[in-house]
Amino acid sequence: MKRIRPVLGIIISLFLLAVCVTPQARTILSLPANQKVVVGQTCFIPVKLPPQLDNKIEMKVLRPSQSVFAAPQESPIAVSHNADGYQITGVKPGVVDVEFKLLGIIPIKSISVEALPTRRLIPGGHSIGVVLQSRGIMVVGYAPVRGVDGQKSYPAREQGVALGDLILQANDKAVNSEEDLARAIDEEKGQLTTLTIKRKNETLAIPVKAQFCPETNRYRIGLYVRDGVVGVGTLSFWDPESKGFGALGHIILDADTKQGIDVLQGKIVSASIQSIKPGTPGHPGEKIGIFNAQGAIEGSIAKNSYYGIYGQTTRDVKNPLVESSLEVAYAHQVQLGAAQIYTVINGEEIEKFDIYIEKLYPVGDSGKGMVIRISDPRLLNMTGGIIQGMSGSPIIQDSRIVGAITHVFLNDPSRGYGIYMDQMLSELQF
Repeated sequence: MKRIRPVLGIIISLFLLAVCVTPQARTILSLPANQKVVVGQTCFIPVKLPPQLDNKIEMKVLRPSQSVFAAPQESPIAVSHNADGYQITGVKPGVVDVEFKLLGIIPIKSISVEALPTRRLIPGGHSIGVVLQSRGIMVVGYAPVRGVDGQKSYPAREQGVALGDLILQANDKAVNSEEDLARAIDEEKGQLTTLTIKRKNETLAIPVKAQFCPETNRYRIGLYVRDGVVGVGTLSFWDPESKGFGALGHIILDADTKQGIDVLQGKIVSASIQSIKPGTPGHPGEKIGIFNAQGAIEGSIAKNSYYGIYGQTTRDVKNPLVESSLEVAYAHQVQLGAAQIYTVINGEEIEKFDIYIEKLYPVGDSGKGMVIRISDPRLLNMTGGIIQGMSGSPIIQDSRIVGAITHVFLNDPSRGYGIYMDQMLSELQF
């Protein structure tokens, strides 16, 4: 018996090796470790096995162990097999592992399958005015203070205050505007003012002694600061269930420091596009618009995320180009080829323009999921391609919302990046 065991082990090993080097087995081994399917829809894994292997390799759903005291749980997916492969149908939201096994015993490949819920949204395209007030005030530059002796000094910089720092407090008093900071400094009359500063993930306390400035007849610490931004962008989507919205598709950065703005409060309103500055290679174009406080769009901003701005509207949002909400396409459902964007290039009228999705990237933290090219002759003639203010314009393919425009290629305004819509939706909860 002891002599037979090594021989059996060698035979089994050779058999496994022979199976694994077949093209069909290599196909199984090369399958991705993760697969997604939308509830109510199916995906197909092509695995066409020769007759001698067809009944020896099978896919099994690994169900969680069941207690005798609990009712059996329905699997998130259903699997069916035919001569060409396996069909996976999403039954309910959830994640489950499936495994290919040889002879029903020996595992060859394991795949995690996630069944995703269906989502429906009203597509955007509306031009919006964005007013964002930061939490604290951001240091964007240094201003020299000329003393009574005529010498220039920079009190805050000399104590270590850096560009991009967010001043949250002055002597334990909240600072949300330049006036708040000036008032706190004046109250000290040249004594130390302790600034509470957020620098990336650190909170610092920096004491600064203000210097009297004869030109302004007040004490100063030599900083230029900014407490928010104002601009024009595009609404990406509106959720009828929560009245939540997403817009822009990218974070709002301070123009000078390139730091993301931490939101204290903000709002969106309708905007009317008055003129277009076309883009050319090396020179981005721009939508030029005015805010319309009496327009159809009004809401508050709660979050300035890497994937856009988010908040809630005070009234329902409608898009005249669609009769009802559209289904969201997840990243794995987006295809290369023709698509459309919704955006405004004149007044407040949302229009549809043709684009082409040229390249798709795996989902990552950059938010740059696809490369798109403007193919609509009229839009190219009027704007030169993608311009500032167009960020957030929803991308529609096969009557589903697949993403939104985020960035333009500076050397080729007809092309740019888009973010997947399910990636934008990941930030909707706040």
